[in-house]
Amino acid sequence: MSENTDLNTRKIALLDLDAFFASAEVLRDPSLRNKPFAVGGGGERGVVATANYLARQFGVRSAMSGAHARRLCPNLHFVSPDHGYYRELSKQVLAVLLETTELVEPASIDEFYLDLTHNTQYHGSASVTMESIRHRLRGMGLTASAGISNQKMVAKIASEERKPDGQFVVPPDAVVDYIGRLQLKRIPGVGPKSLERLNYAGYFTGHDIQQCELPKLQELLGDKSGWLLYQRCQGHDPRQIVTERVRKSVGVEETLPQDMHQLRQVEQFIDEILLPQLQKRLRVTRWQQAHIKSQTVKLKFSDFQQTTVSRTLQTASPSLFYQLLREAWERRNYRGVRLIGISVALPDPDDQLQLELELE
Repeated sequence: MSENTDLNTRKIALLDLDAFFASAEVLRDPSLRNKPFAVGGGGERGVVATANYLARQFGVRSAMSGAHARRLCPNLHFVSPDHGYYRELSKQVLAVLLETTELVEPASIDEFYLDLTHNTQYHGSASVTMESIRHRLRGMGLTASAGISNQKMVAKIASEERKPDGQFVVPPDAVVDYIGRLQLKRIPGVGPKSLERLNYAGYFTGHDIQQCELPKLQELLGDKSGWLLYQRCQGHDPRQIVTERVRKSVGVEETLPQDMHQLRQVEQFIDEILLPQLQKRLRVTRWQQAHIKSQTVKLKFSDFQQTTVSRTLQTASPSLFYQLLREAWERRNYRGVRLIGISVALPDPDDQLQLELELE
């Protein structure tokens, strides 16, 4: 079977649990159902992880500061997150999906790709199968939205069309036209900087990219990024469902109780708080045992802008984090630091034996 034929006959779905953390909290406390609330911290240093749809009507969004959220919605109620509980609930959802197909890829705690190409339920109808799954989840107290197409990218974008608690199908023969109507900011991989360059050059929709010559796009975005965007807008996304995912990175980060303005304070926080946490997550007793690809330091400033600095290295070196920190520190422009993060990228399993990195 040719690759094009395979793409035309595939049935790929993306199931997205609606406001998952908020829905999970309603299961535990039904009194939350009819009041606007957010999961996260509501204090001056807190950040919204997610908000229920009543709160979203006031403009409350994830990654927003708790203080800002309260200004938008004075009656907003905050619930502290319980990630252990969310993980267990996510596993229950996964178990339901696996009853339909073994080809399930958890993209995150609340998103799952399904390959329904060879599904025989409901006469092979992917649409009816997803409706059935969503009906069953509704019985568990969770609503979900779904996108269905012949590829991952379009299935994910389509899952946003009928939120919450709906689904949307893009048949293979409609994929190119569907992508052509999309604003470029909806295409995965098009970030703010890329979007700015594309808009400045006169490209605003998927159709614009479909009409663009590949060399021009690569000149704007670089060879790899330009080629990838061109392929995606042409409707070519042959990625398979990956049922076993190798962890690519491990990191820790924390929002500080108060902004830090001294480099020594940040160094001490990394040394005493973050490095021990990262070492525990890597499950190594000595840093020399941690074989990695690169190390990264992330700083988020008082204005919520952030910067990251990375360096490639074969063996983890705590001292490198401090070198990277100093580079990141030079970019702060007198701003306070509100969040600090450190992480390592792991080698491909083909390069070394896979490390067991599942968190407890």
